[in-house]
Amino acid sequence: MFFSLGLLLACAPVLAEQPPAPADAEAVRQEFVAAVQRIRLHQPDVPDSPALQSYAIHDYLVAARWRRDLTLRPDDSLDAAIDAFLHAHVGQPVARALRREWLASLAQRRRWDWFLPRSVDVNDPVLICDRLEARLSTNDTQGLAAAALLRWMVPQKPPAECADVYAWLRQQGFLTASLAEGRTRAALSADTPRLAREFAADVPLNRRAALLQWSDLLDSPRSALNVLATHPSLAVEPEALASGFDKLSRTEPAFALDLLPRLLARDGLAPVVQDQLKRSAALGAAYDRDPRAMTAFAELPAAAVDSQVQEWRVRAAVWKGEYAGALEWIEQMPPSLSATPRWRYWRARAVAATMGDDAAAPLFAQIAGLRDFYGYLAADRLKQPYNLNVRPSPLDAAAQTALSNQPGMIRAHELFDCDMTEDAISEWTAVLDGADTALKVQAALLASRWGWYAQAITTLAQTGEFDDVTLRYPRPYIDAVSQAGRLAQLPQDWILAVMRQESLFRKDAVSRADARGVMQLVPSTASAIARRWHLSSPGRDGLFDPAIAVPLGAAYLRELLDRYGEQLAVSLAAYNAGPAAAGHWLPPSPMDADVWIENIPYNETRGYVQHILEHIVAFASVRNAETPRLDILLSKVEPATPPL
Repeated sequence: MFFSLGLLLACAPVLAEQPPAPADAEAVRQEFVAAVQRIRLHQPDVPDSPALQSYAIHDYLVAARWRRDLTLRPDDSLDAAIDAFLHAHVGQPVARALRREWLASLAQRRRWDWFLPRSVDVNDPVLICDRLEARLSTNDTQGLAAAALLRWMVPQKPPAECADVYAWLRQQGFLTASLAEGRTRAALSADTPRLAREFAADVPLNRRAALLQWSDLLDSPRSALNVLATHPSLAVEPEALASGFDKLSRTEPAFALDLLPRLLARDGLAPVVQDQLKRSAALGAAYDRDPRAMTAFAELPAAAVDSQVQEWRVRAAVWKGEYAGALEWIEQMPPSLSATPRWRYWRARAVAATMGDDAAAPLFAQIAGLRDFYGYLAADRLKQPYNLNVRPSPLDAAAQTALSNQPGMIRAHELFDCDMTEDAISEWTAVLDGADTALKVQAALLASRWGWYAQAITTLAQTGEFDDVTLRYPRPYIDAVSQAGRLAQLPQDWILAVMRQESLFRKDAVSRADARGVMQLVPSTASAIARRWHLSSPGRDGLFDPAIAVPLGAAYLRELLDRYGEQLAVSLAAYNAGPAAAGHWLPPSPMDADVWIENIPYNETRGYVQHILEHIVAFASVRNAETPRLDILLSKVEPATPPL
């Protein structure tokens, strides 16, 4: 669907003719939510009122009921009803989950007559295997081997649904020794050694030993590499040696650096492999803030220097206080890298350290007006005010009205209000697919009016229009934030900044680690915090309530601040990466916070800390408060305090 702002406005009179909302919109919304809840709780349905039947998202209720029925009593009549529904809603978001679950049900019931013609374009791994099984079961074997081998070669745990077709491949002699070896090597290259050992069972014995050795190098790099260092004539594949040593350099960097000379002395080690080992050791030492990192980088040949090395060798030099070396290495960066605010700032810092503040002042001035972490640091160096470059987005009420009358946007709004956020995002995305920048800006403003702040911020970011600071920094859940601020003795802006970075204010957010809610707390951590602070235990689902989650997250941040002597940067790093990691990163002696932050080895955590500091500044700006200065927020980072 492609829209421009002009086209949408031209269509506005037609779009405005959409059926009006029910007289009691909240009542029908509550009826819808109650009906969905009955489905989730496996309670009997009740008849839908006429208002609910005409509700904009009633189709989602119909689809949810059929998805439930597929697990209870699938039959021909249900299949026919679902098929008709999918035909009537081709390409619409409401059909996606239903289609996927229906196809899975058809496959489970081996209704290949229904399944095959409707599964041509599947991309789900399980459904791909179901389709292969369907073709095998119906003797449709023309080209089946090629299609099955494509799936078999994927270096992932194969779905159980592929077992029969893989057995057929084996019986037909398609699983050759070379293919089995290639599959195992792909798993090793993907750093999945246990899966590789499973795959190696299909590799002939005379080719299996080298692959199992590679697996050992990934699984137990310390012991496996120590054997190779002790026995320099023991054969090993170069790629296996390099990948095992790279793993060791990331997990035990100091040991890897100590072991490196013995490995470099191995018989017949090619120069390119030597360079790979040296590069891994140098990067590992830099991640670990080992003082030997600079020397390791200095010994790298030019062929081993890539952008990762170029950045981390400067960080290692800055950590060690060797600003002359840092400046030399920054000068060797390609313009695409050295021109970024990060390295322009560190170039200025290096010039200040080696040539004096007067020489550095023009360099700091070049970035001091930027609205980002490095721009603020540069402004602090010059004692200049921050420039947030605030420019509100143009408001086009007619465009927003026309947009809000789009059927898909009506559904998105109602789904959001019913806490069906993922479905709402699907509808929103379908409406704005191919939209121009002007229309997306109006959409962002519309989402903000609805209180859908995550979508407002995300949509505006897609346009590259970042100057509407007020739109990008809303203040939702303010009652919970105010309560949390009093409880934990924290500025509200700090809590909002963490919330924005953690979840973008989505109360239903769930991470891969099962962190939940706006403050992204793991249930076990949240329960422990609740006990320590004498708050009600949130359980698992309680974290989806901001009134519960925000005080708990603020309390956790307060605990971290107390633990690390009010050091904001370290506490934020601990909130993101965990106290164990942050504690390991503490310097041996007091250090400037900007140096410490730059050397956080996790890219995600480094960016997390920097962005939250940017957010704190922005939240103060949108409420016209005095701008907090990073040089005040960021005291020197102190070493770990020895236990009493």
